[in-house]
Amino acid sequence: MNSPAFRGGGGVMARRRISIWSGDWAFSRRRLMCVATLFFFFACGIEDYIYLPPVPESSVTQSPAMSGATIRLPQIDVLQFKNFAIFYRIYISATSFPSLPSNAYATLNAALSADFNAFLPYTNVATNTGVNAGAVGTLFKNRNYWKLEIQGAGIDGVLGSGGQTVTVNFLNSIGRAPTLNAGNEYTLFRSNGEGAFQPVPDRRFLNTDDLNATENATVLENADVTPTPGSPSPRYAYVAMYIVALGMDNNFSPIYSSPTFLGVFRLPEIG
Repeated sequence: MNSPAFRGGGGVMARRRISIWSGDWAFSRRRLMCVATLFFFFACGIEDYIYLPPVPESSVTQSPAMSGATIRLPQIDVLQFKNFAIFYRIYISATSFPSLPSNAYATLNAALSADFNAFLPYTNVATNTGVNAGAVGTLFKNRNYWKLEIQGAGIDGVLGSGGQTVTVNFLNSIGRAPTLNAGNEYTLFRSNGEGAFQPVPDRRFLNTDDLNATENATVLENADVTPTPGSPSPRYAYVAMYIVALGMDNNFSPIYSSPTFLGVFRLPEIG
C-alpha cells in the first residue's frame, strides 16, 4: 500500500484530477464571461436598436417653380413601423425666388441655411444605417420643425402605409390653400404644437400680413415661423419640408428613419 509505485501512481492521478478540474474551471470561467458580456449588451438596450429605412431620395420628384413634390412611399416591413411623417418650418424672406438652389438658402433667410446644414449629416444617403433614432426627433424639436397636419383627417392614417404615391401641392394660385393628395385631396394644416401655440391668422399655408409679421413669430402664436430681419416690403413666405419613417421601439419611445429633404416651397398669397 505504501509502495513507491502506488504513491507515484496516486500522484499522477492527483495531478490529472487537478489538471482536469483546472481546465473545467477555465472553461466555466470563459463561459461565465460570455454570459456576462451578453447580459451587459442586453442590459444596455442594444437589442432594442431598430433600423427604419428612409424614403429614398430617388423617390422624391420636385415640381417646377417650387410648387410642390411627389413622393413614392416605400414599403417598410418592420414590425415597429407606424407611418410616415412630414416635418416643416416656414421662413419669411424679402426676396422672391422663381427657383432656389441650395447656395441661395442664406439669401432667402439665414436660418434656412443654418437649419439645412444642421440636417445635412442626418439626411438620407444609401449607406446611412447608423443614424441615431432618437437624435432625429430631438433635431426636429431643436430646429423648431413641426409635424405637418391636414384638415378633416388624421395625417398618420393617410401616410400610414407604403407603396402609395402622395403629392404636396403649393401651386401659385392666389387664395388657394396648399394640399396633400393621397388618393383624396386634403388641405394642408400648420401645427399648433398640440395646443402649445395658436397659428395666426389661421392654420392654412397662405402668405398673409399676420403670417409674416415679426411680432407674431412667438412661442404662443406663430412658433413655426422664422421672420426676416428688418421690415422689408413686400415679404414672401416659404416652407422647407422633410419626410421620415416613424415608429415605436420596444420601450414605446418614438424612433425615426433618417430624414429625406422634400424641398423648399413658396406659399401662395392670400389675395
